[in-house]
Amino acid sequence: MAESALDRAPFFHGKVLTPEDLELTQQYFRERFKRHNRSLHGFGIVSGLTVTVESGQIVVAPGLALDCEGNELHIERAQSVIVPPDAAWRAAFVNVRFIEGCADRTAIAEAEKPYDSTGYLAESFELAVAPANSNRRHRHLRARWLACGQPHALTIAKLKYNSQGWHVDRGYSAPHIK
Repeated sequence: MAESALDRAPFFHGKVLTPEDLELTQQYFRERFKRHNRSLHGFGIVSGLTVTVESGQIVVAPGLALDCEGNELHIERAQSVIVPPDAAWRAAFVNVRFIEGCADRTAIAEAEKPYDSTGYLAESFELAVAPANSNRRHRHLRARWLACGQPHALTIAKLKYNSQGWHVDRGYSAPHIK
């Protein structure tokens, strides 16, 4: 996969730094880090993120994963996720997606952008249950999943529904990074 060139702001004595220069510098290092993750590691679960069903609730254990863009998906505490009650699915997939937003919760409703002049950016995740596997059509080569570089969720488990309710399909193998 051909990667595009990255731009960065040159610094020298006497240069007036603008917010655009600092933003470009931040973007340069973030994109380098994500490119490193995509190219050297691929995508998938690094550690943890075990999915269980407890008392009818779907629980995702703490862990770390990389998505196809190279973003880190870090879950610090066990999280519950709910299957939509009106879903008529026989199988469902647990997905985790990278999100970025305003860390100042009071400014979220007021801000049109993912940040405003008083807030900070927070990198986080979103868990969801969906009828589709986000990892479909991804290639596996030499014991490594190849990242497509596109922004989409990472599927970490498959669920099946029967008369007793939802349970984790142990036959599904989520992508792992070795």
